[in-house]
Amino acid sequence: MLKALVAALKEHPSMNATIDWEKNEVHLKKYYNIGIATATDQGLLVPIVKDVDRKTVLQVAREVEELSEKARSGKLSLNEVQDSTFTVTSLGAQGGLLATPIINHPEVAILGIHKIAKRPVVQDGQIVVREMMNVSLSFDHRIIDGHVGAAFTQTLVRYLEDPGLLLLHVLESGM
Repeated sequence: MLKALVAALKEHPSMNATIDWEKNEVHLKKYYNIGIATATDQGLLVPIVKDVDRKTVLQVAREVEELSEKARSGKLSLNEVQDSTFTVTSLGAQGGLLATPIINHPEVAILGIHKIAKRPVVQDGQIVVREMMNVSLSFDHRIIDGHVGAAFTQTLVRYLEDPGLLLLHVLESGM
């Protein structure tokens, strides 16, 4: 998910930005530090997987697991919760299908991922059962317009539905 997300962010750079309201400036980021919203007994914490674009899928997966465990055990360092450029939140484990995630300031957008479940869909004119997952995107309309948000979401879905495209993206970018 995070590697697909970074590929989509590279195609839609305004989504990977932060805003400084005091200076009235938007900062497009050229690095990809992805926040992972994590439920803990103390509430929601957002540890950051830094430089996702420079890591392998296995490195990212291990880091998500390690940071989530540190969040749940209350052992995150300040560095592990600072400097995110985009956040992902999931309601899938609770069975969520739709939500409106709240943007993690100073970021300009957040992605919600939801429960994967078997659902009837039309494919090649036939109703078939497929595993489907909803995604939801919240973004600051003062920075990003609806067309950009929709295009970003479609790009992400394309990478998730066809992982071969993600592999090509990774090979083209040299990572």
